[in-house]
Amino acid sequence: MDRLIYTSMTGAKHLLHRQETLANNLANANTTGFRAETVALRAVPARGAEAGTRVFTVETTIGNDFTPGPMQSTGRDLDVAVQGQGWLAVQGSDGSEAYTRAGNLQVSPEGVLQLPNGLSVLGDGGPITLPPNARISIGADGTISAKLAGQATTNTRWGA
Repeated sequence: MDRLIYTSMTGAKHLLHRQETLANNLANANTTGFRAETVALRAVPARGAEAGTRVFTVETTIGNDFTPGPMQSTGRDLDVAVQGQGWLAVQGSDGSEAYTRAGNLQVSPEGVLQLPNGLSVLGDGGPITLPPNARISIGADGTISAKLAGQATTNTRWGA
């Protein structure tokens, strides 16, 4: 039996996915830290006696565009911008390690460095806990410095 309709539908299915991806990219164009998703399609010849000149459509490259967007200075010591293809490691709600590019950090009442949704930022030794009433600064290399009045600065390394 000739399944021409299934062959032609592969192209329609992948074009619909590409349109969804483009719509998502446009909807998030002004979202801080958003990285566009890319989709590429290619044709693969069908095999078989009845195939003739028929081809299937398949996705070839799915990825993200890491072209840096404009930097915005917020004036907050705990707002960071991840440059290049880096990510921040956070502890997911199920306890596993997850990754984000969101850089609007805050300190919980318990002193844990977190995202606004409550996910803890992970360092080399687990969730990063900061001393109370410390002045916090974050270096370009991911080093977090905490300085208490009258004491030496302490550093910790974080990130993924």
